[in-house]
Amino acid sequence: MLESKGYHLVASKRLYEWQTRPGVYFHTFRLGSLPAGAEAELDPNNPRLLELRRRYDQFGQSVTIPLVWREDLVRPDDLKFFRGDNAYVWQVRGRDMNPLSYALTAYYLQSIDRLRLMTSLEEDDAFGIFTFQVGGKLVSRDLLDSVNELNFLHRELAIGDWPRLNVLDIGAGYGRLAHRTMQGLGNIGSYLCTDAVATSTFLSEYYLRFRGGDPRARVVPLDEIERQLSESPVDLAVNIHSFSECGASAIAWWLALLARRSVRYLFVVPNAVESGRGLINHAGEDFGAVIEAHGYRPRTVAPKYADPTVQQYGIASTHYHLFERS
Repeated sequence: MLESKGYHLVASKRLYEWQTRPGVYFHTFRLGSLPAGAEAELDPNNPRLLELRRRYDQFGQSVTIPLVWREDLVRPDDLKFFRGDNAYVWQVRGRDMNPLSYALTAYYLQSIDRLRLMTSLEEDDAFGIFTFQVGGKLVSRDLLDSVNELNFLHRELAIGDWPRLNVLDIGAGYGRLAHRTMQGLGNIGSYLCTDAVATSTFLSEYYLRFRGGDPRARVVPLDEIERQLSESPVDLAVNIHSFSECGASAIAWWLALLARRSVRYLFVVPNAVESGRGLINHAGEDFGAVIEAHGYRPRTVAPKYADPTVQQYGIASTHYHLFERS
């Protein structure tokens, strides 16, 4: 009877703690990890956040029409603990987000890390993030995903060898990849973070300032991005788990912008719909066709992890898609 409903009886001694007590790891954030002054600044009534919301509401373009990212998706606690397990980065939910998956992923990345980022990048417990000790190193999904993404781009485009690399991060979230890129690569000319969600722009501004305020990493509000790109040409645009949560009309808006500004490369990491092999958003629309309609051709489609075992059991498996404008 149980098997007919998709259940099986398994002896508890064969299971790990995180399987028998899922609540031991599934929380929205870790308490007690807010830096001084963060609680006062990361407030829903912060004047800068209210200003950005007004500006984005008045922008009047299809790019601001939400598919997933409605205002209530980021709760008040998420604003303070924005690196917790929430809409920005899932960390401890799902079969592939447990201590064994973190360990497997960390050791795998050490074996393929040509940029030596697993050595140079560090993690802490700021803003509610979940971390695990692996081989004496503190790791998180923030850190591990960043290491993997940058190494993929180095394998495909040798980004670590460019004399000057200019990057545009579309849907930059709280600025995760911007911070890691500035830490790990010394050849960045500029790294521009932009987003169609006002709360994300606000958090990116705060987070990059908190991490040291490197002038090469800048947050550009949505209503300034067209002018900024006309003044600062970009070589590579990245979109990490963002287009999957946008409608096709919004994605078309971004692609038209990239095409107008002759951005050569586009790197897309989709959510794992159909294992990420295809580019399908949460409305079931094929946004890969939208990308190609704007002159971008697939250059590489590859598993997130080259090792089949890690691809099956590593953190948040999907596929990486690299496009080049013809």
